[in-house]
Amino acid sequence: MHELGRPEAISPLAVVKLFEQAGGRSFEVQHVPEEALQAQQAAATDTMQQSFSGLIRCYAQGDPIEMSATLKTFAVQPTMVEEYAKRVLTST
Repeated sequence: MHELGRPEAISPLAVVKLFEQAGGRSFEVQHVPEEALQAQQAAATDTMQQSFSGLIRCYAQGDPIEMSATLKTFAVQPTMVEEYAKRVLTST
């Protein structure tokens, strides 16, 4: 299991930049308009779709993922995103 994040909060777009640096190439990033994500959430027909749509909206806003509560709850040693990116990109 891999933890997303690091001891300090990090945004999804910052993770993309770290992978770009580790891999030496850029990734194509597509941004979906907030209105389209709101419409998707409003059109959700069950609680699972509503929750997933809400998570997507938070992700799209670039909200960092705070890990301090997770690290207190679970006895895990997190892997730094930079280290994980290097490991993943060199194994492919």
